[in-house]
Amino acid sequence: MLFKKKTVPQKLRDRSEWYLRDLPDSVSIPALAGQEPRVVLIDQASLDELAFVIVDIETQISQTRTRLNVLREAYEQARKRGGYGEDRLLEIFTADRLVEGSKS
Repeated sequence: MLFKKKTVPQKLRDRSEWYLRDLPDSVSIPALAGQEPRVVLIDQASLDELAFVIVDIETQISQTRTRLNVLREAYEQARKRGGYGEDRLLEIFTADRLVEGSKS
């Protein structure tokens, strides 16, 4: 039986004290300074490339969090106005119901 040599990502994942169990095999580098986006193997990525990936992911998380908060607020406002289950936002937020909701 042949033993395969572990890759750098595999070795890093095995270091439980470093919390790298979920380290990906590759990362997607966003488009920068006229370059196309590209995928780089994790063990070939430079620290600058990792930093760009981190910033890109943080931006995506922030945008997702904003969308989540806006949707949650719309949901909560609709529920406060008596909306439930199959009701549509259009129905709930008509002028008559907005006035009713603001009185309570």
